[in-house]
Amino acid sequence: MWLPTKGQIDAASRHAITAAGVAVTIFGLQAKGVSMEQVTALISSLGETVNTLVQVIGAAGVLYGAVKAANSASPTNRIADVRAIATGSASAVAVDAQKALIEATSAVAQDKTTPASTEAKAALLDAVAAQVEVVGQINVTDQRIVDATQSSQIQKAA
Repeated sequence: MWLPTKGQIDAASRHAITAAGVAVTIFGLQAKGVSMEQVTALISSLGETVNTLVQVIGAAGVLYGAVKAANSASPTNRIADVRAIATGSASAVAVDAQKALIEATSAVAQDKTTPASTEAKAALLDAVAAQVEVVGQINVTDQRIVDATQSSQIQKAA
């Protein structure tokens, strides 16, 4: 059974809350017999300063929503979301997330045009060494990578 991720729920809820807030405000004012002309007249009667404040608050709300959306969509947060799914409850979605992380790591490791950091290579080797199916030494030609790893299985190649 497909269920949305936390990120999908967060993104959808931001838009739903905004739409619901606008609808409630409009319908609530109309239910009280207030027309848009009356709202405009009220804001105008409060003066230029209040009118400007209302506009600033409205713009700030839009800006806040954009910042939140951009933050939740950042690569770092998206990867963290996938990692949380991959290490969460056992499910088909967790398996898909694990596979996606491994495929992405493999793509980085195999792409000779993208320089992988020593830390990234060490993390990959440590992850391989942590698998119960991997036994014995893992020989590596670069001493810097060996020094950056945590596993005692990773040794400098002779």
